[in-house]
Amino acid sequence: MKALVVKKYGENAEIVLESRDKPTPNQGEALVRVYAAALNPLDLSVKSGHIPFAKNPPFILGNEGAGVVQYSSKFPEGTKVIIQGGKLGVSQDGTHQELMVVPENQLVPLPDNFSFEEGAALPVAYLTAYLALTYYGEVKKDEWVALAGATGSVGYAALQLAKALGAKPIAIVSSDEKAKQALTAQPEAIINLSQEGIVKGIARITNGQGINVALDPVGSNGTSLLLQSLAQAGRLVSIGYAAGMETTINLMDLLAKATKILGFSIYAIPEEVTLSALQHIIQLAEEEKIRPVIDSTFSLEQWGQAISRLTSRKAIGKIIFTI
Repeated sequence: MKALVVKKYGENAEIVLESRDKPTPNQGEALVRVYAAALNPLDLSVKSGHIPFAKNPPFILGNEGAGVVQYSSKFPEGTKVIIQGGKLGVSQDGTHQELMVVPENQLVPLPDNFSFEEGAALPVAYLTAYLALTYYGEVKKDEWVALAGATGSVGYAALQLAKALGAKPIAIVSSDEKAKQALTAQPEAIINLSQEGIVKGIARITNGQGINVALDPVGSNGTSLLLQSLAQAGRLVSIGYAAGMETTINLMDLLAKATKILGFSIYAIPEEVTLSALQHIIQLAEEEKIRPVIDSTFSLEQWGQAISRLTSRKAIGKIIFTI
């Protein structure tokens, strides 16, 4: 069976496509034929050696996917499933392979109205967005929520979820093309950075009151601008650093309005909270209140092109390997 294997970590990581023996599941594990697997920023962090607790190479990346059960004591053979996160692609071989063994508690049935590609795009982005909004951001109905990078996989998921949870999402995008894509999620408002800045845009939309929650997968200077735009007791959840790991903040933006900056880590969230969140996400998917956007698909042989697409920051939605 085919597997995309990282042989050496680093900025110039060594990655090869190789043939491996069919794996054998142990007690509590299922054998799954993977048909689609997502490529995420997490994969880039692992391959670059930035995750200290990642498994030593040779190693298979991939934290989410979708496929068909070939053997399981829990799921009938032929069940279409979503493979969700946990330690996959970090400390256990992940989804960038044709056949894999997966702990049965990390499988959920694929919604009938979802393709394998959409199923593979669901867990990481939507779990991240949902938990950032609820567990960390403690979002409430009718609160203003600003979403940076709103057409990225996490940002777009957060747009849909914030709306489904009764909040008022503001999409922050960098171009007219991305503004058009963000409109498909029906946000309350859009800030197009090619036309206005974050601070002025949020003040315009909220009549100067500020936002209650900000989700920031972008980082760099945008983080300080979101912090500046928070309302009294507002919460900023830092999810990523696509534009850079460093920012400068004015401490008065924290002190004067009793605001909070929270760092997102899915590994710090109790397992029962994560599982409950995933169940709610699947319910929303079945009710057609949320649906991932697929930016592009690649074969495993095209891994270099897939990584280039992800690092370009031009992707609108999720990048998927079809296997």
